[in-house]
Amino acid sequence: MAVAKTARVVETERLGPDTLLLDLCAAEPLGFIGGQYLILDSRIVLPNGKAVKRAYSLLTGDAEQCRFQLAVKRIPDGLGSAFVHGLAAGTDVSFSGPWGKFFPREDVSGRTLILATDTGITAALGLLRATRFAPLLPQARLMWLRDSAEYFLPDEFVKNQVPVACGEVRIEAIPAVGHPERVPYASAMLCEVLSRGDLTQAFIAGDGVVNLALLDDLVAAGVAVSKEQVESFFNMPKKSA
Repeated sequence: MAVAKTARVVETERLGPDTLLLDLCAAEPLGFIGGQYLILDSRIVLPNGKAVKRAYSLLTGDAEQCRFQLAVKRIPDGLGSAFVHGLAAGTDVSFSGPWGKFFPREDVSGRTLILATDTGITAALGLLRATRFAPLLPQARLMWLRDSAEYFLPDEFVKNQVPVACGEVRIEAIPAVGHPERVPYASAMLCEVLSRGDLTQAFIAGDGVVNLALLDDLVAAGVAVSKEQVESFFNMPKKSA
């Protein structure tokens, strides 16, 4: 059973109409690796007895283990995101974690692609800012695909979060979630990267349907990638029987 931990909201900042940036301070060191996530407990219990808990990736580099940031997009009718957007400085929140294995092995080197769609950019930024990712930065390429410049996090904010040593940052528009051309577009973008050759490993995060297609493309191209290097935030494909 996960042990509940607490953190205090130090500050909040609105980043556009539907995104809240939270600066929090934990009661004790988190012990996390950049790329991992926490599960916040809203303390809301549904009529069926199920607690409303939501996972959010850590934006912060793991050199600091007590102070950290989360970026949360307001979801229409979403109880979890509504709870987060109602938090104010001085409020204590309960969470569990860190969770996840979205980080590189310590014995891997070479050219690395981090491809994020939509809100998956938070996991991508946490990964890039991980202490163990530092040696990979000069040969790393970050690609963020979202449907517009107004989506979730401002482009300039994202660029400012990327370590200066990162080899390349590319932000592109992509058809909206559910659009029939979304997956082909993302696959074409990946194909362009693969055409350069010498890609050692890849990490992908965001839209589950896009992730599944890109994972197949990467495996077919012989790139070292496993399910642990994939974080699906939403739109998870149903498992076949």
